[in-house]
Amino acid sequence: MTTYSLKATKREAIGTGKLNALRAQGYLPGVVYGPAVAENINVQIKVSDVRALLASVDTDSILVNLDLDGQSILTLVKDVQRNFLTDNTTHIDFCAVTADTVVKTRVQVKLVGTPVGAAMGGVVHQIVHEMPVKCAVKDIPCCITADISGVQLKESLRLAQVELPANVTTPFNGTVVLASVVKP
Repeated sequence: MTTYSLKATKREAIGTGKLNALRAQGYLPGVVYGPAVAENINVQIKVSDVRALLASVDTDSILVNLDLDGQSILTLVKDVQRNFLTDNTTHIDFCAVTADTVVKTRVQVKLVGTPVGAAMGGVVHQIVHEMPVKCAVKDIPCCITADISGVQLKESLRLAQVELPANVTTPFNGTVVLASVVKP
């Protein structure tokens, strides 16, 4: 998994009015918490940096090396709060972790290949677009790749037919249908 970098500084401002003023200056408030830090740390990050980070990833599992006033903290983005009217990011939560911390997260499922059933007029219908997984932070895959090339018309690709990356588990059982090839 790719580790991204962000620069952050500690912030003293708390309360709605002060945080709105901080946002008006181009900074996004956030918090760092978790087992790898002694106590919660309030932070502020440039909005443009966070916007660029969120635009460059297509997963909810974002591993960030947070440069906090010269101190490096490995974190996982846990929550991104947005204004429901403007869709602007209003707050971000980071969970401080170590490389061996076991986490539960969601990973995108990507289909590869052209199914045999497509030559017979079939259309691929992807049912599962992301899957919950459990693994160490260092083992979080960027996506689960599922080869659909052997699927016939009116057949399905099940989880049991997909090999998960090493040290990654999922609560889904093998009978879960990831995709099927159907008549249009």
